Amino acid sequence: MAFVKTPTTWIPGWSENGTDITITTLSTAFPQLTAAEADAATGDIRKILFAICEKIWTVWNALATADKATKMTVNRSSFVNETTGLITRTYTFQFVTATTGEEVEAEPA
Repeated sequence: MAFVKTPTTWIPGWSENGTDITITTLSTAFPQLTAAEADAATGDIRKILFAICEKIWTVWNALATADKATKMTVNRSSFVNETTGLITRTYTFQFVTATTGEEVEAEPA
């Protein structure tokens, strides 16, 4: 198999209408995120970003090596503070871009 770049492969419920992006299945797309945490007026951007990063990393991590992009990589590291029991997660996204226009390079066919 090869890398599949379509957003619906990575985020269930993803749709767009040419102007707006919509994610219709919040609990499936981002299991760590509640509707209250995603609320436009009262939500928490930290929880939204964490849920997005965790989802993308989870999908990436589940892919076979042959199915992963070569022009994009996703990494996650974790540190557990043994005194507090709190986990610090670091997500690293890398993209190979062209020097003109800063576009993500196409994957090989």
